[in-house]
Amino acid sequence: MGSRPVVPSDRQGFNRRWFAPNLETVYIPENDAEAVAQVGEAISRYGRDVKVVSGRHCYEDFIYNDSTKAVVDMAAMNRVGWDEQRSAYFVEAGCENWTVYRTLLNAYNKTLPAGSCYSVGAGGHITGGGYGLLSRLHGLTVDLLTGVDIVTWNAKSDSAELHHVAATSPSQDERDLFWALQGAGCGNFGVILRYYFDALPDAPEFASIFTLSWDWPTIDPASFENLLAVYTQYVTEMPETQFSLLKLTHVSAGQIGMVVQAVSAEGATLLDHRAEVERRYTEARTLFGTVAEPTPLRAPLGGHPGWMTAPMGTYSVQQVTYLEALQTMNSSGPNQFGKYKSAYMNKAFPSNQINAIYRWLHTTPKGVDDADMNQSLLQVDSYGGAVNRVAPDATAVPQRDSIMKLQYQTYWLNSARPGEGDHPPYDVQSDAHLEWINDFYRDVYADYGGTPDPANDPSGTVAGAYYNYPDNVLGTHSRGDVDDALRLYFLDNFRSNERNLVAVKHRWDPADVFHHEQSIPVE
Repeated sequence: MGSRPVVPSDRQGFNRRWFAPNLETVYIPENDAEAVAQVGEAISRYGRDVKVVSGRHCYEDFIYNDSTKAVVDMAAMNRVGWDEQRSAYFVEAGCENWTVYRTLLNAYNKTLPAGSCYSVGAGGHITGGGYGLLSRLHGLTVDLLTGVDIVTWNAKSDSAELHHVAATSPSQDERDLFWALQGAGCGNFGVILRYYFDALPDAPEFASIFTLSWDWPTIDPASFENLLAVYTQYVTEMPETQFSLLKLTHVSAGQIGMVVQAVSAEGATLLDHRAEVERRYTEARTLFGTVAEPTPLRAPLGGHPGWMTAPMGTYSVQQVTYLEALQTMNSSGPNQFGKYKSAYMNKAFPSNQINAIYRWLHTTPKGVDDADMNQSLLQVDSYGGAVNRVAPDATAVPQRDSIMKLQYQTYWLNSARPGEGDHPPYDVQSDAHLEWINDFYRDVYADYGGTPDPANDPSGTVAGAYYNYPDNVLGTHSRGDVDDALRLYFLDNFRSNERNLVAVKHRWDPADVFHHEQSIPVE
């Protein structure tokens, strides 16, 4: 298959904010040879106005913007399997999370510690250091990665080239590229076709899910501070078989809540697993009950990852199979307008951050009413475990001491036609949500200059931001401050270390063909 005419669906990302009105061509490679030929043709015709998509979930407009003329859509390269020649499992870039999980589980009884949003594409998710509800047990996706097939651009010969790179590649240049692809490959070095994993963990046999929720009127500033202190204690003491998501929703949602997934330890019987989870559920109710009495969850609590649902009006542990857990925790949600920001936490929340969080979760910006804010939240995910057992320079992902990972989220919806969500009269709503979340974030990290910058934090509490949750407010090429953002994402792996991302970019893409607003610079 070659290029094809553009249809309206090609122009918009999963996030309805992003649209590519000037898109002219879509390339759909079905195999390696077609990928090399089509990438070569696309770059020869359009240069850096070529973008690559797998699941279309990028939080910023790196793909869908006014300058994009061509898209290489990896949707047709969507196989998962076992490669006899390389003796490794493989996942093609066009796969979405659900395809990866279902195929690995049903065909091989294996799994990946990847994200829960079912329609996120493997192409960007894995190489960006994707994490999920098994990462405390098995690490990040890139910690298991052993090889990558990638199409790069040779600026000297003006041609596309296919490379297989791995930690065991014969050349240092290829080993360096593989290292960079373990956390920073998102649109920076080439078009990823396929990921390889020499070994994958067995899928858990059993899983359990439980939730705790609290009515906002029962949470005052003092109990909110206690809640975050107790949650920090909880995530540092929980077994690695558990993963938690604390959803600090805007007060207009009526409740805040926590969802916990627990999977069976290797060799555990069903009875042992159920007894252990029931015991930990009781302990959690007791621990968090010292803050405020939990109440039944009355309605789903949104946010990515982990759309939070529970049997209405009951307190219970849902005992499920692992496949059911994957289905239950699926959480791409509907197509909406959204804005996101992130932060890593190495320690408990300082009081001034807690006060700011409480204040902003009780703030409704001008231009919208309270009901329009009921999907806005700060989600605090447990982290650590196996993630912390990897050196900060072993992959491109340097945040290896963090115990919590934060995602600031706000969503809105209206009747705007595709590509017109920021046009009048809808711009009032959009501006209100963006102002709210950006001011919220700046206030929480005011002591560090408005971002979670460890260079400005002698206490060692914060550790930067997450590249797979890109945030253009942190810095862009067009504003001339992209280094500010990339330093938050990659810390010393960006420029400072002997092996660094700028050097790898200079070696593999000196013409800066693979470029977006937060791509790695050549110099």
